[in-house]
Amino acid sequence: MADRNNPDFLSASTLKGDKVVNAAGDDLGKIEELMIDLRDGRLAFAVLSFGGFLGLGNKLFAIPWQAFRLKLHDHALVLDVPKETLEKAEGFDKDNWPVTSREWLSTVYNYYGYQPYWQTGVAAGMPEETESERMTRAGRTSADREKPDFLSASTLKGDKVVSPTGDNIGKIEEFMIDIQDGKVGYVVVSHGGILGIGNKLFAVPWQALTLRVHEHAFALNVPKETLEKSEGFDKDNWPLTREELSRTYSHYGYEPYWQAGMAAPAAGAAAAGRVAEAMLTETESERIARMESERPTPVGPEEERAAQQERERLEELRRTQEEKISQLEKQRMEAEKQAETERDRLRRLETERIEAERQAQAERQRLAELEKELQEARRQEEREKVSRLEDELRSVQAQEETHRERLTQLERECAEARKQAETERQRLAELERERAEVERQAEAERERLTQFERERAEAETMVQARGTEGRVTPDFLSASTIKTDRVINTAGEDLGRIEELMIDLDNGRVAYAVMSFGGFLGMADKLFAIPWQALSLRPHEHALVLDISRDVLERAEGFDKDNWPLTREELSRTYTYYGYQPYWQRGVAAGVETEPQRTTRTERTGTLETAEEVMARQEKERIEHMEKTETDEERLQRLEREKEIAARRERKYH
Repeated sequence: MADRNNPDFLSASTLKGDKVVNAAGDDLGKIEELMIDLRDGRLAFAVLSFGGFLGLGNKLFAIPWQAFRLKLHDHALVLDVPKETLEKAEGFDKDNWPVTSREWLSTVYNYYGYQPYWQTGVAAGMPEETESERMTRAGRTSADREKPDFLSASTLKGDKVVSPTGDNIGKIEEFMIDIQDGKVGYVVVSHGGILGIGNKLFAVPWQALTLRVHEHAFALNVPKETLEKSEGFDKDNWPLTREELSRTYSHYGYEPYWQAGMAAPAAGAAAAGRVAEAMLTETESERIARMESERPTPVGPEEERAAQQERERLEELRRTQEEKISQLEKQRMEAEKQAETERDRLRRLETERIEAERQAQAERQRLAELEKELQEARRQEEREKVSRLEDELRSVQAQEETHRERLTQLERECAEARKQAETERQRLAELERERAEVERQAEAERERLTQFERERAEAETMVQARGTEGRVTPDFLSASTIKTDRVINTAGEDLGRIEELMIDLDNGRVAYAVMSFGGFLGMADKLFAIPWQALSLRPHEHALVLDISRDVLERAEGFDKDNWPLTREELSRTYTYYGYQPYWQRGVAAGVETEPQRTTRTERTGTLETAEEVMARQEKERIEHMEKTETDEERLQRLEREKEIAARRERKYH
């Protein structure tokens, strides 16, 4: 019995990319694509890349699905084919796939020792294709790809689903593969909001869909009433067993394919038995009457005993036939009862259809009445339009007067704000002097911490050499290794991931890391610049620790994916917000500015400036720019933010 831990079905996307191993467990390659037979929805073959195995890494190979054995919980498929067979197999280039007709695939099946599934179906009583179909298919050339026998699951996935009249219903989300029979068990369709169903997925039998190759679409051959009453499922609770899927097939009026193979022989045998029994009953009764009439008169005891035995045998045969007739009569009555039930259901459905048509007629009449009312309302609206425009004109004039008064008030408030800004600039200069003093004190503290850090690093190196042999913390990592690493806080909670590392073109430093917070704090739609100093690396966990408080992150300014910080002036605000001094200012302040840096700065400014002059000039330009553009509300927010930054700096260096 299948359950959700041992499902009957797996999606094509789940199987694609799974590794392939041999019976000894050696890694052969991986599944690159799954090809679906467009006639009957069967998984025709899998496309396998062998990687470096046997020197076959540059080609793809078609392998019959029957050749694989699934290891569900290992996410692997076992290919039990001899090494010599794989070495001699004919592959194809990834950019030049062959015309995958059934003739071509037949040679692949025969090479690996399997009978093509379409020939197995003919042998079991399935209808054989006609001569015209076979000749048409055999006449295809390598250029005739307009009507393929097979298409990949990736090609079909995402195709739109339409009604027989061409109305858009939704699209193909996934193909679920029956891992036992190698068939498309069902197609997952999202309805896209039609008929009031937009947030669920729906399982649709392959037989209910007709591919329109040139339109990249599937036609859903299901009545509107059936589609409206279909049961969907949540994206986290897909049908994974045949028992669950059986109800879906019955709802759409199709017999499950795993039952069709057993029901057809059984039904044929039952029908043949009923015909044979009826013929036997009729002929045997006539034969008994004839034998009775033609039976000669016995002339002795032996003949009398023989006649008596024959009569007893015939009587027993008659009773047997009567019992069979009684049984057949019961079956006939049961069939008539089922037929009557079906007729009742059809009459009920016909009644419902008539009622639906009557309601539709009433709705059409209602729509006609509403159209008349709408036309009348439009005529009435023309008469009221002039008076409404006059009222709007008076209202606009009143609003304009109000706006002029508001503008005068804002000009007064702006003058007041400029006075306050001047006071803030003076206060900022004082804070800058205090910061310089704090930095001098912090420099001595950093030297002491550096000594402690060297001693700690030496102790950790000795411990790691004794306890975790072979696990070395690297001094360097590639940007692609760090990119997409997750970011956590000190409590171990997942905050987001690293999207990119931005490099300073002057000195080759990591200027900042670009971070996406995911759903954390509701900041999923923006990116954030984080100073590299704010991150600590855990290389063996593929994670970076961001030791910044929650309230600071909530107030951080992000940026759109199309508008990244690309200059030091833009990045300076980010460093200041998180309580770090920009690394290019530290070098200038320490008096270690290199000649190329000095030359570059001279070319940009035209004069040589001290670190204090550069910082003061940049801060003055930033404040003047904000005064021209920011609103009163933004100015209050900026002052509040600068107050918090100053408080954080004081806590950081004391």
